[in-house]
Amino acid sequence: MRSARRLRLSSMIAAAMLMAGCATTRSTAPDVTPSSSATSTGTSTTMPSTTSTSSSSTSSTSSSAVAPTTVSPTTVSPTTVSPTTVSPTTVSPTTVSPTTVTRTTVPRTTVPATTTPSGPSSATVWRLPTSQHVVAITFDAGSDLGYTQSVLDTLAAKGVAASFGITGAWADAHPAEVRRMAAEGHQVINHTYTHHSFTGASATNPILTTAGRQAELARAEATLSALIGCSTKPFWRPPYGDTNASVLADVGAAGYRYTIMWTVDSQGWKGLPAADIVTRVLSLASPGAILAFHVGSASQDALALAQIIDGLRAQGYTFTTLGDAYGL
Repeated sequence: MRSARRLRLSSMIAAAMLMAGCATTRSTAPDVTPSSSATSTGTSTTMPSTTSTSSSSTSSTSSSAVAPTTVSPTTVSPTTVSPTTVSPTTVSPTTVSPTTVTRTTVPRTTVPATTTPSGPSSATVWRLPTSQHVVAITFDAGSDLGYTQSVLDTLAAKGVAASFGITGAWADAHPAEVRRMAAEGHQVINHTYTHHSFTGASATNPILTTAGRQAELARAEATLSALIGCSTKPFWRPPYGDTNASVLADVGAAGYRYTIMWTVDSQGWKGLPAADIVTRVLSLASPGAILAFHVGSASQDALALAQIIDGLRAQGYTFTTLGDAYGL
């Protein structure tokens, strides 16, 4: 009886030890194959005190067989594609320049052979070479800014292009207005730099020499051409209208083939009221007439301009610039 009881106890102890050895083996080496697990189980039955050592050995062997460091997370570098490979400066905003379009409304400097005056002297022009109902509106600018903005606004509103005789000194003082004239299709001609009389007849300045006259024109040309983008030649308007044979020879030699005078003087510069200016100009207009006005504040020409344009159109007139009249 005792022997049987002792035998059952021994069997239970052996079974318990066997189960403990399996649990130890699974917890320390989960990746071991079933055949290795069976070998480990047998070892635990005969030598329970060495189960940990054997399991550790098996675990160590298993761990070295499959190493977690064989695939490195650094094998793919985040710097292989650089954001600087495409530069934002490859397309420049200055590739298209607004100066590539040349205005054709400003006169060219070449005079056709059929209109070139004989000899080197400049030709005095009092009237356009036409019998058609065409007139040229001209303004002189040599004193203050005056009504310049109003004149340009009126011309723009009426769709009329005019010719402006401008001194270099006035252009230096009011460059924006000169640029606007050219931009809006008006013609700019040379009116000398200082507005000195070339003969001394209408001013107290000394009579200018040939070199002095040509220097006046050259200085004004340098200022004006820089603002409008082309030469003012071959037209110029003499200050006060003062000319003589020597003046015409000197300016002709400098490339100014046409000395622009006028057919009708508005006399606004004399203080004539706007209403009288309108009456005077409309009554004296004729085919090919060159009408002379001023932008300065001393004259009311600007106040009369809109009525003059409307009145001339009612008489059948159209308008032209000096360059267009000469085909330049």
